[in-house]
Amino acid sequence: MPYSLVDLIKKLQDSQAAEINLPLLSGGSVQLKCIYKESEAPHFFLVFPPKQLPLDIDTKRSCLVAVKGEDKSITFKAGIESSKGDRILELVAQNTIDPTSMRAYYRADVRAAISASYEPGPEERAKAWNHTGETLDLSGGGTLAIFPKEFLNKQRIKLHIKIPHTDKEIHCLSHVIRMKKLRREHWQIALQFDELEQKERDFIVSCCLKEQRRQLRENIQIA
Repeated sequence: MPYSLVDLIKKLQDSQAAEINLPLLSGGSVQLKCIYKESEAPHFFLVFPPKQLPLDIDTKRSCLVAVKGEDKSITFKAGIESSKGDRILELVAQNTIDPTSMRAYYRADVRAAISASYEPGPEERAKAWNHTGETLDLSGGGTLAIFPKEFLNKQRIKLHIKIPHTDKEIHCLSHVIRMKKLRREHWQIALQFDELEQKERDFIVSCCLKEQRRQLRENIQIA
């Protein structure tokens, strides 16, 4: 364990806001907000809101953790050591992450029109369906969106996303990471992109960064 990484973990302030990209046994991942809590470096804890942690966490795979500092976020890989009840994970930092490798994980609050559809194969008894909704956030790796109905299938979901402030439309396959029922018969659904071309992934990340800068400018003007 490089001393620089241990020193970095020691310098992180207790109770800072954080995010983690948790690997799942299904092969996908889910991004959750949490709170960073100090331990004996390079070990640390993450505390989650009630009923947020999935049951099928793949504890054998490393995950990405971003702890938000005063002026920037510090991102590093970590291994999951253990769980403490249903709200706390103990982790150990492994190494820092090159920012250029974070393209698929960076998320921005982006509202965009999205449609999701499923077409069964020739020997499937499942029914075809199509739902339209709106994204809540977007990244090069996936999206979180609101739809009026629950998805009847979780794999081979076709997505069509109209990127705001551009004439670009993204088409790709995806799979469901999680679904959560909201009030008034709406569903919050997290989707991970499959078979997305690198140039389209790069375009999405570029738009997310532009949207972040736009929101920052608006917040400064309001302040």
